Amino acid sequence: MKAVLAVGVDAGGSSTVVAFSRAGTYQGAIAGGPANPSSRGIAAAAQTIASAVRAIAGSEDPAAIYVGAAGAGRPESAMQLEAALRGAFPAAANLAVASDVETALRAAVPNGPGVVVIAGTGAVAYAENGELRAQVGGDGYLLGDEGSGFALGFHAVKRLARALDGRAAFDETTALVQEEFGVSDRDGLLAAVYGGPLDVARVASLAPKLIELARDGKSEAARSVGAAAQTLGEMTRLAAEQAGLARGSTAVVFAGGLLRDDNRLSSLLRTHVRGALPGATILRSGDEPVRAALRFAEAMLG
Repeated sequence: MKAVLAVGVDAGGSSTVVAFSRAGTYQGAIAGGPANPSSRGIAAAAQTIASAVRAIAGSEDPAAIYVGAAGAGRPESAMQLEAALRGAFPAAANLAVASDVETALRAAVPNGPGVVVIAGTGAVAYAENGELRAQVGGDGYLLGDEGSGFALGFHAVKRLARALDGRAAFDETTALVQEEFGVSDRDGLLAAVYGGPLDVARVASLAPKLIELARDGKSEAARSVGAAAQTLGEMTRLAAEQAGLARGSTAVVFAGGLLRDDNRLSSLLRTHVRGALPGATILRSGDEPVRAALRFAEAMLG
């Protein structure tokens, strides 16, 4: 008889990480491509997740799969992605899809109240306090995601468009976009942006380098990163207030690729959070979010 296989999935706008355990014993994890259902579409996201799960599970049928997915905050998106994955894994008796905000929080704060601010390809702040839940942001790259990697990158892309028109100065940020996209003129930029579906992950990949430029004191990058930190701080404050966590020693978790390490963005955000939530304890995840997703999968097995 095969040992029971549980699988946890952290599906983001830039990459997907899958971890698994057998009979409660952790076995390992692998990484795959982006799988945000909002930006990639339900079918493409499901295919990416299913391929990664099959790669790690081999010929075994998982008994439980828990997916925390960026872009699955809307119940309709979560249900559609879950249905697609049930079609791919009909033998999985326990399968759930939810937003990635809870796994990001529970990777650092396993139980109890807390707030998490995530800045990766997208951006969102989320708080839990007993039965209270509050989310601010996470509206996707078209409607929001201010403070995200995409927002930072796209600001630089638009600045290059203005510079090519003569409406802005060329600087280190425009040079970065030209280098990363391999464009030298207006037609090339338009082709890169409009020549096919917008590559959200590619635009967001500019953000870490923009944060590095901000650290070096480059003016336009510094302004963009400063504005991003202010926005993320405001989102965090609002989520905490709406969940009744604005006072006291609230745990605030910094999560997502842009906040994983000490950098100019996380440093400025720390200052904003401490000013808005004076008693807050700022944490970074002791565990990767995928490990929290795996714990949820194991819990579904009872």
